[in-house]
Amino acid sequence: MKRVHIIVEGQTEVKVFYSILVPYIQSKVENVYIEITPIKHSGGGIVKYSKLLPELRNHLADKEKIVTTFFDYYGIVEGHNYPKYKEAKIDQTNSKIGVAILEDALKEDLTEKGINTRNFIPYIQLHEFEALLFSSDEGFEFQYDNERILRDLKAISPRYETPEDINDSPVTAPSKRIISILEKRGEKYEKVIDGDAISIMVGIEAMMDKCPRFRTWVEKLIEKIQE
Repeated sequence: MKRVHIIVEGQTEVKVFYSILVPYIQSKVENVYIEITPIKHSGGGIVKYSKLLPELRNHLADKEKIVTTFFDYYGIVEGHNYPKYKEAKIDQTNSKIGVAILEDALKEDLTEKGINTRNFIPYIQLHEFEALLFSSDEGFEFQYDNERILRDLKAISPRYETPEDINDSPVTAPSKRIISILEKRGEKYEKVIDGDAISIMVGIEAMMDKCPRFRTWVEKLIEKIQE
């Protein structure tokens, strides 16, 4: 049986991916066990590279285990000291290129440290998990009844090429937009509960259809499992 370990930022991603990603992969591949855990030493966000490195080293010491990540690009700051941070987020203005630089740098740095990366798939989500929720209006329509909330939420995605592009700055990240819209109408975004319910209604197929980077990650993961 193939084993997969996915390291994510927080409990929202853990719950959501057990709901939608694990069943999808298991529908495509037989005999696979998938475990999803939040980053150690984290309060629900990204941690310094010095904290992540031992965790990756420990998992990759098991040469039969496939290891992958799901972190938010916009949340990684200079003080986290990730490999090639300057090249990715200071010298590079195109975030799609920058995020790829950081992903490649993770694998390169581990390899340079003598860690076997044959089964390592680094993935950094461009603008956080909530971007995926904008792949379809069905999730918002299921979770919220207020027509003004629905109107404002539905108005966001059409302004961008893909849901993965929804962001202007850390204060306008997808989750911040949802929080702001709900708070204006006296409601609250419950990240784990709402995120999971909306994700299930949107469905991973719609997310993969609308979010090319996310789709590529899922497909790479399945291909690695099938090797």
